[in-house]
Amino acid sequence: MENPASSSEELNDEPGKYGQCTDTDFDNGKAVVIGPSPPAHLQMHSGIGKGYGGPPILVGVVKDGEKFDFCMCNPPFFETIEEAGLNPKTSCGGTVQEMVCPGGESAFITRIIEDSVQLRQSFRWYTSMVGRKTNLKVLISKIWEVGATIVKTTEFVQGQTCRWGLAWSFLPASKKIVPSHVAEKNNLSFMLEGLQRHQSAFDVLQSVESYFRNMGASSKLDSASFKVDVTLSAEQCNSILKTQTQNGTDQDILISANCPSDKLNDMRLCVSVFQQIPGTLLVKGLLLQKEIPVPGVFSVIFQQLQEVLKSKFIVGIR
Repeated sequence: MENPASSSEELNDEPGKYGQCTDTDFDNGKAVVIGPSPPAHLQMHSGIGKGYGGPPILVGVVKDGEKFDFCMCNPPFFETIEEAGLNPKTSCGGTVQEMVCPGGESAFITRIIEDSVQLRQSFRWYTSMVGRKTNLKVLISKIWEVGATIVKTTEFVQGQTCRWGLAWSFLPASKKIVPSHVAEKNNLSFMLEGLQRHQSAFDVLQSVESYFRNMGASSKLDSASFKVDVTLSAEQCNSILKTQTQNGTDQDILISANCPSDKLNDMRLCVSVFQQIPGTLLVKGLLLQKEIPVPGVFSVIFQQLQEVLKSKFIVGIR
């Protein structure tokens, strides 16, 4: 960068907010750090990374003990400048240094994934743009393989150009039980990302049915609608919630005292599976009644289902 001061001014418009960015130069093999001067505990340095043909991306730039909310990256998408011009409809402008690197975006983002394994919780979230859909599934699998706890994707469509956003984290998955006095949502959902080619939505649907049958619930698979209808007794709901709390919580005792089991209704719900993009499924749960026999149990059941399915179908989670 010839004039890093100009970038520093732009980033320092809001007092009290700090950020850093690195600009890579593959020709000279260096990384230039630009941005405002943050407090000592947020300052970064540049250096040459090891085991990679280009300059450092995260490792060698972030100091030990530094903590950031997120990092984001608009990677060089192409391996050669000739490759950048193959599709005039979706081509984007930029210098060779900005658009090209050895191995293209796949190698560049893979390096970020490798760096994230070493830095782990130095960042709450690691994010990058992805220019090719074919690379997205491969990168998602790599992220699960290195032990990430959360992976998210999104799609950006501007005119004729389509890009994807990829984010991952190593933070512990949040596990919350909804208190009895909090109104519970009647629908919940989660994404299964990074499925292998031979794993279908119907395979996941069958595992959903098995999950509920194993807990003693009544379940019926509808292959035409790709859903499973489930009925759990009030006693089963109370038992599930009790196992999720320490020594049987006050919430469980309160429910039993105020709502005798012979007056509680069964809980009915429906779980559906939807194909999103190849390798990605949406699993959605819907309560089929307004009154919930045991508050909080729907969230607990759906959280357990998410863990079971990810453990079975996502590489690196097992």
